[in-house]
Amino acid sequence: MRFDRKYVSYIPLAIFLIGLAIFAYLGIYFRYWADDWCYNADFRNLGFLETLRGYLYNVTYTPSRYSVTILAGLFYPLGVFGLQLLIPISLLLWTWGLVRLFLNLSSLSAYPLSTFHATLLSLVIAYFSIYLAPHLYQSIYWNTGFFTYTFPLILFPWVLTLVTDQNPSKPKLIRIALLSLLAGGFSEASNTVLVSMLALYTVIAFVGSRYKKVWAQKTFAPALVALIFAIIAMALLVFAPTTQLRAERYGEPASLSELIVLLFNFTREFVTLSLKDYQQIIIVVLAGLLGFVLNSKEREINVFKIFGLGLGIFALAALLVAAALAPSAYVEHGTPILRTQIIPRHIMVFAFVTLGWLGGYALRQLYSPNWLQPTATVALLVALAFPIFTIFTASKYIPIYSQRANLWDEREATILSAIENGQDRVEVLAIDGAPVGGIRDFDPLGKKGYWITLCAADYHHIKLRVILP
Repeated sequence: MRFDRKYVSYIPLAIFLIGLAIFAYLGIYFRYWADDWCYNADFRNLGFLETLRGYLYNVTYTPSRYSVTILAGLFYPLGVFGLQLLIPISLLLWTWGLVRLFLNLSSLSAYPLSTFHATLLSLVIAYFSIYLAPHLYQSIYWNTGFFTYTFPLILFPWVLTLVTDQNPSKPKLIRIALLSLLAGGFSEASNTVLVSMLALYTVIAFVGSRYKKVWAQKTFAPALVALIFAIIAMALLVFAPTTQLRAERYGEPASLSELIVLLFNFTREFVTLSLKDYQQIIIVVLAGLLGFVLNSKEREINVFKIFGLGLGIFALAALLVAAALAPSAYVEHGTPILRTQIIPRHIMVFAFVTLGWLGGYALRQLYSPNWLQPTATVALLVALAFPIFTIFTASKYIPIYSQRANLWDEREATILSAIENGQDRVEVLAIDGAPVGGIRDFDPLGKKGYWITLCAADYHHIKLRVILP
């Protein structure tokens, strides 16, 4: 039976590796759009340090998200090649960070979790967080959107891994401070989630340390340092000139009473829709089958503790969803735009996968007659048809993204050719954003997207006359 269980475990591992490989492959078609041109124009004309200093005075796009500027600036010298490397590297960092976090939490809680199982759970979470992203293109394959809303999700597990590491040292505290400051500076939505997570853990560790819990005594100081620097990041975001300018557009922010009502309603709606989404229900079932089939009956468990842990995870997920929705509710009196919603989506996927796995593990310990193991194994193999189906669905983006990348490359070649020939003006084609859900491009009508055209012209040092294809 052990051999069978080990053999079966490689099937989902291979499936989710293939799924993430598809998303990594789509990164080949990564190109510059919208705000990317403004960042690039500043990096080229002003240099990295002066562009970063634009946080203090530049209100033309979003330099208030200083971490976005830092990451975009580091990848800028590599050009399009850097963009193509970005997704594979990020997926590796995301999965690796989740694995390390799971192993740390396993050590803290004494819940048995092997490196193999932690890797499998991490792959499932990363894959479905991307697949179920409310706006895949803007959240993953647009440079500014990816850095602003998705990359902080990749750094969160690393911050929490350092915090929960029970080998404290001064160099580690410095790394925690710097990483927390970086992770907190991408966007308001991700920052409130980070601060909420660290604040909750800091309180738990403080209480635990009062009861002489070793893990709490060793992790309280790192948690407090991470929290302090995440709050500093929040202050840097809130008081940036660009943030203040954006806030003025929406008028008076919500009062405390309004904010509580809005957050309650928005969070309830988001969580309820997640619970009603058949795809996320399948994720719970799939994770439950994995938890049952891939674990062995090792020890007696406390049903009430497992149930309480499950309720705690769900409550924490709801709290963090509320934190992700809070900035938009406060400033705009509404829910965030779709590309921002990858943050609460990831939170719910993480919770569903964890709850499913724990439920399957608990059932394995409480009730596992001989007939149930082969039955559950067959059910798992059937359930794996869903991620296989989603992989085929994701692969359908390849021709769409490829076509857009080819159009972009042709246009770029036209611009570069005109520059080489000493022209001061060039005629270029606008690229339709409809196939990918509307991503702003050069605007031939001189309206909403005109500022993008100006940024691109500033970057290339040539005037652009944009026409419809």
